[in-house]
Amino acid sequence: MKRSDLLEHLRVTHFESGDRELALADAGRIARFLQASGAKRVVGIGSAFDPARPFTHRSDIDLVATGIDPGRFFAVSAEAQALTILPLDLTPTESATPALLRVVNDEGVEL
Repeated sequence: MKRSDLLEHLRVTHFESGDRELALADAGRIARFLQASGAKRVVGIGSAFDPARPFTHRSDIDLVATGIDPGRFFAVSAEAQALTILPLDLTPTESATPALLRVVNDEGVEL
């Protein structure tokens, strides 16, 4: 494999080192928006919030929010997605699985 091909592969399959920082900054802005939209609690989970885990081109911003009006959830979620160029995975606590709630409690970062 040529060096240029390897470098291109790495560029395509891995984010630059600043992308985790972008994800964290966007997560903070999204959390403030969600709180203004009625969320009582917003918690970040996943690779954006755990420096021990790789943050790659497949990574997203994983947020779990409590208290968003179910009738407005999809509209609020769409507006939140518009606040970042990264994929956003927003889950309402009220419909989270027990396994996800354990992750929130064990590894979550309060925003």
